[in-house]
Amino acid sequence: MATLRVRIGRYLLQQAPRRVFWAVLTGLTGLLIGFVQQQFNGSDIDSLAAQYATTDVDPAQLIKTWPPARRWLAGLGLGVDTVLFIPAYALTLAVWCRFFALHSLFVTNQFRPHLKHLMQWASKWIVRLLLVSVFADLVENTSMGLWLGWTVNIWPSGGWMTAVRVLKFTPVGLAVFYILLHPLGVVLSFRESLFRFIGLDWYSQEQVRTRMMDHIISSRSADLDIRHAVRRYKKEGAFATPPPLSAGRYIITIWKGFLNVQFIVYLLLLMGGLFQLDQFDELFYFLLTEWRGVWVVFFTMLALCAWSGMIYVCSKILLFIQPNYFDGVDADKVDSTARALDKIDGELAMLRNTPLWLSQAPFWLMFLTLILNFRRLAVLEQRTPDFRLKYAAILLLLSLFYVAFWLAIHRVHNFNDRPDRPERRWSFALFKPDTPANDYALLVDRVPYSILYGQGVLVLLFLLFLPTATGLMLAQGIGLYAIVMLWLTGFAYMGTLLYQFNQLPKYPVLVVLVIAVLLFSQVNDNSDVRQSPVSLSALPGQPDSLVARRPGLDAYYTHWLQTRLALDTAVTDTLPVVVIATAGGGIRAAAWTTSVLNELNTRIPRFDRYLFAISGVSGGGVGAATYLAAVGGKDTVTTGRPVRVSSYAQLAPRISRVVTEDLISPIAASMLFRGGIHNFTPFRLPDLDRNRWLEDAWERQMLTKENMPNDSLRGLLSESFLSLWPDSIRLKNAPLDLPALLLNGAVAETGQKIVMSNLALGNTTDQKNSFYDVADFFTSTGHDVPYKTATFLCARFPFVTSGGKANGTLPNILANCGKNEYHIIDGGYAENTGIVTAVQLIKKLQIISNRLRTNKAHLLRRPVAYYLLFLPNYAASQEEGSVTTFRFLSEPVNGLLNTWNRNGVSLDQLIGRTLQGSNNELSFSYASLTLDTRKHRYPLGWYISHTAYETMTTQANRTLTDSLQRPGSLFNQLKRQIEQAKSYSLSGSKTGPLSARLKRVNP
Repeated sequence: MATLRVRIGRYLLQQAPRRVFWAVLTGLTGLLIGFVQQQFNGSDIDSLAAQYATTDVDPAQLIKTWPPARRWLAGLGLGVDTVLFIPAYALTLAVWCRFFALHSLFVTNQFRPHLKHLMQWASKWIVRLLLVSVFADLVENTSMGLWLGWTVNIWPSGGWMTAVRVLKFTPVGLAVFYILLHPLGVVLSFRESLFRFIGLDWYSQEQVRTRMMDHIISSRSADLDIRHAVRRYKKEGAFATPPPLSAGRYIITIWKGFLNVQFIVYLLLLMGGLFQLDQFDELFYFLLTEWRGVWVVFFTMLALCAWSGMIYVCSKILLFIQPNYFDGVDADKVDSTARALDKIDGELAMLRNTPLWLSQAPFWLMFLTLILNFRRLAVLEQRTPDFRLKYAAILLLLSLFYVAFWLAIHRVHNFNDRPDRPERRWSFALFKPDTPANDYALLVDRVPYSILYGQGVLVLLFLLFLPTATGLMLAQGIGLYAIVMLWLTGFAYMGTLLYQFNQLPKYPVLVVLVIAVLLFSQVNDNSDVRQSPVSLSALPGQPDSLVARRPGLDAYYTHWLQTRLALDTAVTDTLPVVVIATAGGGIRAAAWTTSVLNELNTRIPRFDRYLFAISGVSGGGVGAATYLAAVGGKDTVTTGRPVRVSSYAQLAPRISRVVTEDLISPIAASMLFRGGIHNFTPFRLPDLDRNRWLEDAWERQMLTKENMPNDSLRGLLSESFLSLWPDSIRLKNAPLDLPALLLNGAVAETGQKIVMSNLALGNTTDQKNSFYDVADFFTSTGHDVPYKTATFLCARFPFVTSGGKANGTLPNILANCGKNEYHIIDGGYAENTGIVTAVQLIKKLQIISNRLRTNKAHLLRRPVAYYLLFLPNYAASQEEGSVTTFRFLSEPVNGLLNTWNRNGVSLDQLIGRTLQGSNNELSFSYASLTLDTRKHRYPLGWYISHTAYETMTTQANRTLTDSLQRPGSLFNQLKRQIEQAKSYSLSGSKTGPLSARLKRVNP
């Protein structure tokens, strides 16, 4: 065994000069695998394995529906991964680790022997652990190969796959972490190989490293001369004891310290401002009401310590690389510098303590945040003894972490600044800038452990949040407080390094980065809308795509009427047709929509049978889609029979768990960690699209077994939006129990409204059509999308998410040189209520029903009554708007958000007071169920607590109960009309098959 280890080590050293070749080979192989996986549109076999590990959705059920060509392509990807990629990445990582264990600034600096032993020991064990990663990767590929060949899952649960993936990725992550601790070495390696490739022997890394070590030695020699001079002068009594700092010098020293570390101060102010947003107040409910909040509090404290530690590190580094603002200090002039240092010794001692005191600021800001959170509890009754006890426990835990951090950082600081070594206080004053590489080498020598901490934390954050497998789970587990502080931690060190390398005018690093971002933005748009990963047209008996077989509104509504005429025996009574419009408003709108829909079906039995469609915008559309997915749908894979819940009492906790899931943390993490990285890449990286984590987080909670017990429906929702409803072929035998869904978005380039719906509305240019100039998403693009993607296409909130890029024709818009790309943004840009689409729909339905009445062959003799129910999640506020300090910055944003909310009030009045009861062709009954936001501060983001959701449900219950008790109310009338129809048999056992009953109605 020892001989084998020696041979492996010798081989790795032999391959060290070829380390860049192996890295390029691994990258090319990875690109080949990525190209194969892109053909699956997010449902490649590796993604299915990751989904199985987190949700237990069995991939074998889906893979057996794949056509042979799709299985062959997946097998090709597995073969390339097994034969080429696994050996390539294992050898590449091992070679790079061994190279940096012998050739890096951390190990070649003879002044830091302990650091050298630490880095070499870490490299040795990481290389050994890579063998475990290779073995786990081969096991995973074997299991996925069995899925393709036998369509049998050999793992009893996703937990086994999770264990294999942990063993696979952990050693790889450690190796990448170790390599990226040497960013300068990586850059120099690729630069050296590039020039050798073109035949020039320039920029040898060994020569650069030698020059940097020479610079370290000369700098240490100059510092030593100055220290000897100071000691000699003191011994000779040449220096008088400096007087204590006066008030003026004290203030001036504080000002100098601020000028040095102002970047960190600005980040602290940003932290304080962000934590005052309403979304953090709602997350405070989460900490006080759910047991999961215990883990969130713990991770928040860890992130707080990491952020405070980074402030200490960055402040110390900034003291070196910022101008020292002291006269007479020049490392090249020994005597004058010695006198100047002795004169300003008190100021230097004070500045030396700046990182120590500044590192405590995050803890004090967190104390202030928790105090304000508790004071802003919206409902005074929520300040119960239980809440007070939990609040006191959180404050106590924060205090314990603060004391532990203070003791640790104080010990570290005193170790580096011992009283017997006063010259250490002068080190940052003697730092003389040279070139960026030499300055970085000098920092590695002066503060090596600070550099290791900063680079280690920065690399660790990238490794945790860039991969979807770890980033999404981590973001949902640690909470928004921790995410914000971790981002500030990484951004602080990144900004410090950029400042250090940005030495004008010779090294304009920031200018180059800004220009690069502007140029790359033309080609790195990664916001493509995810297409449905399974081509359902390849299934037996289904030659056409679901988009082509999508039923038109005429056929769908005609059949919907026929099913009600066939199944309701009281044919002379009025047939109610209900359309719901639900407004936007983030998670507040989603929660209010689901609460009201569930209460309507609870208070009015069989209400959903007469609910024809729901028009939703932004968060309201998300709530409607959540409700419909929880209620059930069609299983297109097996029997095609409906999948329904047994009762709405059983449905309520499922919806509650989905709606109250933390979605703000994933989207914030994706925006902060992934979106920023992608802006600096000159090519598209679809996996870094920040919109996807919002969709994936919602889907993960939606597809859990407790919320979606039917396995077939779980697989269906992850694949297709249109499959939830019957297509035109299956329409004739479908009872149409699930309401149609119209999700309203907007097109950024044209300003048009675009609708994602199971109904074919068409891209009509006919001005007489109710949906004139409205873009039909599926008609435009020609392809289906996953259910989660369609759900959140209407909820692309400004700045937080980006628009979804699609390709297709739009009504009344000429093609731009054959390029038909456009971006779908939040529907609130066009109209934030959903009322306009609902009225357009009712207008079209009335035209269809009037045409059926004139057709004597169609027995539509039953009167039809149309109802439009509007679900706004805001009330007309009577409070005066606040005046902010930075009005010129906040005015456009506040104006946009406030007008979104307020225009719903105007439309409510327009429909309820102007159009309702008119004698023209458009006729319907109208009512609105408004969420009262004046008594509770509901958030506008993507998290709502169980406390707020229960308050919403209570209000919806109370509002409907009061309305139903009034004899002349609209809801009382609607309930009476629904009750007049006798119960029906969904299976048709009493009255015959559905198709036969429909023939009797419409022969």
